[in-house]
Amino acid sequence: MSVDPWGDDPATTAFTSRASDVADIAAIQEFIDEGMVASILGVVKSGKEATVYRCQGTRAVGGRLVAAKVYHESAHRGFNRAGDYEQGRWVGSRTMRAAIAAKKDLGRQFQLGLWVEHEFETLSNLGYAGADVPEVFACTERAILMEFIGDDQGAAPLLQHAPIRADEAGGLFGRLLWNIELWLRNDVVHGDLSPFNILYRRGRLVVIDFPQAVDPRSNPSARRLLDRDVHNVAAFFARHGVNSDARTITHRLWESYRRGWR
Repeated sequence: MSVDPWGDDPATTAFTSRASDVADIAAIQEFIDEGMVASILGVVKSGKEATVYRCQGTRAVGGRLVAAKVYHESAHRGFNRAGDYEQGRWVGSRTMRAAIAAKKDLGRQFQLGLWVEHEFETLSNLGYAGADVPEVFACTERAILMEFIGDDQGAAPLLQHAPIRADEAGGLFGRLLWNIELWLRNDVVHGDLSPFNILYRRGRLVVIDFPQAVDPRSNPSARRLLDRDVHNVAAFFARHGVNSDARTITHRLWESYRRGWR
């Protein structure tokens, strides 16, 4: 398949000179080679762990705009908080675990791949369950191709910066709690939920960033992480006039989960 990865959008020229950008483009090239991406349109956002690119999808993904989330090379990633999230998670052989513990290059590369695969599988499972998360299409060792939440004008705003109306705040908070419960029913706690990883578009919330999601069946930190997730979103909506008791909400969710939702 002959595809011009740069298309004809001049926005792409702004991010092709840095070495890290070139490495990211190489990661997206795998999606191009698989016939899912026609061109790269620009950078949506760049953070410590990953850069998200807006791309034009091919007919294989419905001809829509898609997002390619490319994790940074393992040498540039920090796993300072990985311990809480990786408890109970399979991390390979004893040799590989030793390499990860010693922060060797091979161990970091393997660990990075595990986090990418973990996020892809979590989003896939939650999407199938009906959660408000982006649809995912494909995954490589360094990148995930997923639904782009936005339009030709750009990405949907983060909830933190969204123009939330007073008359919709309560409904949005209720929908978010519904999602948190749905995740928990599917053995998932987000673990890092905040208004900075929730998108708002046309009255709909879409939650992103699940690499650190934990399984409450095996992770002893799950209860504490759930409590933090609920407190973060409750505090945000309190600023929009929605009163709630985060501690009571967390207790109800956790006890229902622990008792098998009886």
